[in-house]
Amino acid sequence: MLRRAFAANIIPALILWSFAFGMLWLYYKNPLVQDALNDVAGVKERLGLLFSMPAQALAGGLLPYLFQKLQKGEHRKTELGHAPFLMLAFSILGAMSDTFYTIQAHLFGNSPEFAIILKKTLFDMLVYTPLIVMPLMVLVFAFKDNRFSCQETRIALGKGWFWTKVMPVNIAALMVWAPTVCVVYALPLALQFPFQAIVQCFWGLVLVVMTDRRHEVGESV
Repeated sequence: MLRRAFAANIIPALILWSFAFGMLWLYYKNPLVQDALNDVAGVKERLGLLFSMPAQALAGGLLPYLFQKLQKGEHRKTELGHAPFLMLAFSILGAMSDTFYTIQAHLFGNSPEFAIILKKTLFDMLVYTPLIVMPLMVLVFAFKDNRFSCQETRIALGKGWFWTKVMPVNIAALMVWAPTVCVVYALPLALQFPFQAIVQCFWGLVLVVMTDRRHEVGESV
């Protein structure tokens, strides 16, 4: 399972890491980029959850649907009717993640020191993500895929769904997102959520491109 997850995700992960670390380098080295991102952070600080909830709804719910419209095949498409539900679910996740970043800052501090970044990343990827985020996302997409029926969702997930459905997804997420999460925690608190949303949008576009390429050569995604 680990080998399959690694093989399926290594190329898009390398693209994602390059983008994330490139943005981090530009933030600390390029005054124009730093000013632009700090302006976004300022808006986020003023609006709070009124920024993070709509931003996550767009990044996780609406934009993936729009990106999928660019795909050439008909595989794994999200229907337009699913978008409002996904936007609602991701807006809730946005509030949770924004609050989680603030809690982490209170627990571990908010300076870009290696020890602090490591503690935040480990707590994020080994506690928050596998125990809260991934189960929630598996439930959300299973509910959507089973016509919003609680009974059909329960049957589709089956017994022991945490180990059979959540853990494989979490292993892939751990491999792909851990370096990117380190970049998130290397930024000031007010910029962590906006940067996460930007990276999520980029990741969705990467997956669209990679899916189309695999489809063209007859590979499964």
